[in-house]
Amino acid sequence: MQSIRQKARSVKGSFKQLRRDMKVAKVGAIARRYFVLNAFDGVLTALGLVLGAYAVGLPDPAFILSAGIGVSIALGLSGVWSAYMAEKAERTRSLKELEDALFTDLKHSRLDRAARGATIWVAFVNGVSPVAAAIIVISPFFVARAGFLSVDIAVYISVAITMIILFLIGIFLGRTSKENILLHGTKMAAAGVVITVILLLLRVVV
Repeated sequence: MQSIRQKARSVKGSFKQLRRDMKVAKVGAIARRYFVLNAFDGVLTALGLVLGAYAVGLPDPAFILSAGIGVSIALGLSGVWSAYMAEKAERTRSLKELEDALFTDLKHSRLDRAARGATIWVAFVNGVSPVAAAIIVISPFFVARAGFLSVDIAVYISVAITMIILFLIGIFLGRTSKENILLHGTKMAAAGVVITVILLLLRVVV
């Protein structure tokens, strides 16, 4: 029992240390930007896949799920890799500039630890956000594949989910900027409406 308590205290202490390091690295605003940008990309990519398949008459649930999951994984890996490399380069440069200014080695210091933690956290957010967003958009096709929804209804639900997610992202941005949240939500959802209209017109043309 004592060992379990000690481990619990150790984990709690690690989380507290991580939070302090994140504050030192000022990673909150950066992570928010990555989250919004990549969730937006994931949502619209998945929507484009769904409506593109629908437009050319191939709204097969198995195809959409396979392609959607494949695209999600690609977006996620790309997001993790690119954010890690870019953030690591920026953090390393900043730390070296500070070392030059202070004439000291900052390796293994709190700043160094904070920089490494921030890099990993930003990469994680950058990778997870598009994957989660895309999977949520294509989720109705899991139900359609099981035979509980028609493909047409799954498409409509997928479009509705997209609009809701985009609207919520807009609200999040509105709250962050302390501006009109409904206006921001509407602006974000408008992107989904534009893509939906374009791809549905493609169905008519094709």
